[in-house]
Amino acid sequence: MSEENVEIVRRIFEAFRNREWAGAFEPVDAEMVMDTTRIPIDGLNRMYKGREEVARFWAEWLEAWGDQQIAEPEIIDAGDRVFVWVTSHEFSGRGSGVTVDFPPYAWLATLRDRKVVRATMYMDKQEALEAAGLSE
Repeated sequence: MSEENVEIVRRIFEAFRNREWAGAFEPVDAEMVMDTTRIPIDGLNRMYKGREEVARFWAEWLEAWGDQQIAEPEIIDAGDRVFVWVTSHEFSGRGSGVTVDFPPYAWLATLRDRKVVRATMYMDKQEALEAAGLSE
């Protein structure tokens, strides 16, 4: 099952990268919780509960940006959780065209019955690895 979880998360990441929103949200549980409390962006660093609230967050966040370039992530199987480390994520402002480099970050996704039930964003790789029960 854990290898299947890795593939589900990989497909979500690819769909997100390609702006295929339906594909990105297909394997998301209706009661999903997304924790972005660790990111240093006021107003966005909070808990999002439910598929609709999570989708609204992403729609609003991505509405501000035009093109994006995301490096191929490191993805590690952690049983019912999947660790994702992104070293480079560059956005271009939709109106301004200004390029912004987002610092490296991690997602720790928890899956149950082939659905993401929780996703937590980390700005520190070691903290995310420890939360996943992994060590570097």
